[in-house]
Amino acid sequence: MQGPISRTIVKIFCGNSLSRSLLLGIIATVCATITFIGIYHYSQSYCSALTQVEKRAVDRTQRLAEILAIPIWNIEYDTVTRIIAVFSESDTVLRIQVEEPDGKLIADKISDPTLHTDKVISRDIFYNNQHIGRLTTHLTFDSFKKKQRQELINYLYVIGFLLIAILFFTHQLLKLYLKKPLLQLSKMIDQLRTGTYPEHYPTLQTKELQKIALNFKEMAKQVALRETQLTHINNQLYQNIEERKHIETQLRTSQEQFSLVAASTMDGIIDRHLGQDFLLYTPRWKELLGYSDAELTNSLSVWLERIHPDDRAKIEKISRAEQYDEDGRTESEYRMKHKDGKYRWFLGRSQLLYDQEGEAYRFISTHSEITPKKIAEQRLISTKEMLQNIINCMPSLIVGVTEDMTVSLWNDTIEESTDIVPEAAEGKRFRELLPELAFVERHIRTSFDDNTPVTVPKVTSMRKEAQVTYDIVIFPVTIGTKRVAVLRIDDISDRLRMEERIIQTEKMASISGLAAGMAHEINNPLGGILQGVQNIQRRFSPELPPNVRAADQLNLSLEKMNTYMEQREIFSLLDGVTECGRRAASIIANMLEFSRSSNIKRIPCDIHSIINKSIELAANDYELKTQHYFNRITIVREFDSTVSEISCAPQEIEQVILNLLKNAAQAFSAAEPPVANPILIITTQPSAAGVMITIADNGPGMSEEVRKRIFEPFYTTKPVGDGTGLGLSVSYFIITNNHSGTISVTAAENKGSAFNVYLPKAM
Repeated sequence: MQGPISRTIVKIFCGNSLSRSLLLGIIATVCATITFIGIYHYSQSYCSALTQVEKRAVDRTQRLAEILAIPIWNIEYDTVTRIIAVFSESDTVLRIQVEEPDGKLIADKISDPTLHTDKVISRDIFYNNQHIGRLTTHLTFDSFKKKQRQELINYLYVIGFLLIAILFFTHQLLKLYLKKPLLQLSKMIDQLRTGTYPEHYPTLQTKELQKIALNFKEMAKQVALRETQLTHINNQLYQNIEERKHIETQLRTSQEQFSLVAASTMDGIIDRHLGQDFLLYTPRWKELLGYSDAELTNSLSVWLERIHPDDRAKIEKISRAEQYDEDGRTESEYRMKHKDGKYRWFLGRSQLLYDQEGEAYRFISTHSEITPKKIAEQRLISTKEMLQNIINCMPSLIVGVTEDMTVSLWNDTIEESTDIVPEAAEGKRFRELLPELAFVERHIRTSFDDNTPVTVPKVTSMRKEAQVTYDIVIFPVTIGTKRVAVLRIDDISDRLRMEERIIQTEKMASISGLAAGMAHEINNPLGGILQGVQNIQRRFSPELPPNVRAADQLNLSLEKMNTYMEQREIFSLLDGVTECGRRAASIIANMLEFSRSSNIKRIPCDIHSIINKSIELAANDYELKTQHYFNRITIVREFDSTVSEISCAPQEIEQVILNLLKNAAQAFSAAEPPVANPILIITTQPSAAGVMITIADNGPGMSEEVRKRIFEPFYTTKPVGDGTGLGLSVSYFIITNNHSGTISVTAAENKGSAFNVYLPKAM
């Protein structure tokens, strides 16, 4: 009996058939059900028993804590040791520890050091509500588990016997009703497995298995279709795998290239994911600060803490993805602290990376040391500022002109002269800024062509309604690949006027010596001539007895002789000789003014009173009223009330002002065409250490040639007999020699004249 049953059992478990699987499934289900019920029952009983054991252990521990309170309070540690030794005899107690509140161990009892602790229970020990210690109990459930395992083995024996019985009877039933149909189905499955899909399948008697056979037939068709689809999908998958391998190869190549670039470049590189404190610094970045790769950690603070305080704010914004342009780029220069303690300059270029939603999530930054460049820039800026200051301090007008005749340099002196700031001048055409010097452009081109300096002397132009004279020197300069012409424009108007004064003074000095000699030599015969004319006139007078006696002796009638003389205009001729003699005497008197200093004493005077008196004298002059219509001239007085007294000889100053008024009146009367509304403007204003008197008119003016010679003795533009040419010369000497002042004239043809007289203040 045991032999057939054993063979049946071996056949069931060693075979490979659907009946075996069903049999095993049924057995497994029954076994699982029985096992589940058994395990559930076992676990419930196990947990209940374990809970009881643990509860007893907790109660024992609590009682032990209460028992130990008194001996611990009385510091009877031997009693404590004996008590815990008694409690350690329980098979669940592995170890008991008693500690003071500060953790100091009072007693420690271990029952079996080879066993494992399953649970630890701790209780505080109190005496009269005062915490005096702590009890810790280590429990082991080893003996409890041994008992439970033995019960489990007995339970499994019973289940095993039941399973064997069920296995035997179930196998017989499955063999009878399932094995043959299953073999047929197995044959169908083998055909499907080998890829052959027959048109006809066997008919099974069992309704359920027949349905399975039909399903297999349908499944075969679906498998054939799926096989075709899988072949296509497999081909696509292969292509995707190849493509992915190619991408991985490219990615690996890119990573290798980045590693090579990071290792070979002279720049440091920072890689940061926004929102993270971690930064990836390349070893080169740390090397630029004097550190090795291991000396610095990869954190954000390593970067920010070394930035100069003045630059930290903008770098913090860059680290937070701020201050980037629309392409996600930014560039900045800042200082970082080197390991040696000194700050060095770096140029940082950063690029933001964006995710699919357009949000920045990462940035890459390269860092280059530019300390030598910044030092060179600072030196260059210092040199440029020094050169600019030198150029701006020069009294000359400095202009830089490029080959296309645009301005590239404009110093402060020319800014003051033209009221054009350098920012507005740079890039503008030279002829637009200085139209009166437009002709200089041809000299600039000559300087560029010949590559030599060009001098343009004594250029006369109008600036701010005043005539000025320039000396211009053009220097061609090559700056890099560009050529610039530097123009030095010197205003020599004051120098020319000074030269004119020196020449005038030298002329006056030479004429002074000549006048002194001529005056003494001419005065004697001139006196004889005038005296002889007077004697001739007296010898014809009938009122003198000697004349009457001489006529009677010669039987002549004085009346007839006088009548003859009048008819022949001899008396008129004699009057002409007398007039000419007097004019010659006046000339000699004026010439003597050059040869000796005035003996008139200077006194403090009110210049305004002197001017008003001179105007009154001119208004009462018969010749000025009748011949030059002085009363038609509008006199405008613009006197400055702040002008103080001056030290002068009032008669001489009156003579000077009267001479200037006469000259103006004569110029108005001789103007062609006549001046419709003649005006004389007399202005006084304080000047330096004295007073400036200006007498300006709107008359015909004068040419530059006349202006240069206006103070020369005997020089006049009037007709012969209309003046001596000494009025302005005498005025010049009165002002310069007798009063230590200056007199000058500014004039142009058809634009009027202005005489400027400078006199010092009262001494």
